[in-house]
Amino acid sequence: MSKLNALRFATGTLLLGSALTLGIYGLSTLNNQSFADDDDDEHSEYRPRSEQPGTDTAAAQQYKQECGSCHLPYPAKLLPARSWQTMMASLDNHFGDDASLSAAAQAEILAYLSAHSASNHTRYLKGLAYNDTPQRITELPYFKRKHREVPERMVTGNPQVGSFSQCDSCHKDAAQGKFNEHTVVIPGFGRWDD
Repeated sequence: MSKLNALRFATGTLLLGSALTLGIYGLSTLNNQSFADDDDDEHSEYRPRSEQPGTDTAAAQQYKQECGSCHLPYPAKLLPARSWQTMMASLDNHFGDDASLSAAAQAEILAYLSAHSASNHTRYLKGLAYNDTPQRITELPYFKRKHREVPERMVTGNPQVGSFSQCDSCHKDAAQGKFNEHTVVIPGFGRWDD
């Protein structure tokens, strides 16, 4: 019986030691991950950049001039090419306005938007079905996730902002394609800190 007890003791010690080792390793890994960045910040936006890539071309300037005459010329990277194509094909009814352009200007701007649009591999399209063709940036799951904590009264109920589509009301660097959440200032409410 003593050999059997010694075998049981050795087996039990080995199993208990293995379980404790795995448990300690698991807890230490979990503990290290608790210090990891768990918010949705896009840290690439914290690095100073002069401009978004491709924004110094003639087509980009034409886009900024034509579209920027009525609203913020939203960065092309915020929508997939299929959305820009649909939007540019219906400029005669652009959210209730006639924003028609010459065929040449329309083709040049569409080429710019398509070339710089979001691909299916960017964070802006995460959660969007492959065949969805959003016409509003505010319809993107990414946009909704980034703005879910902002009370509507601060935006849609705020006459100084009006709607979530008025990015440049709160994001002062929106014209440069920068939407750093740490620099948001909501008119009438001050700096936003989630």
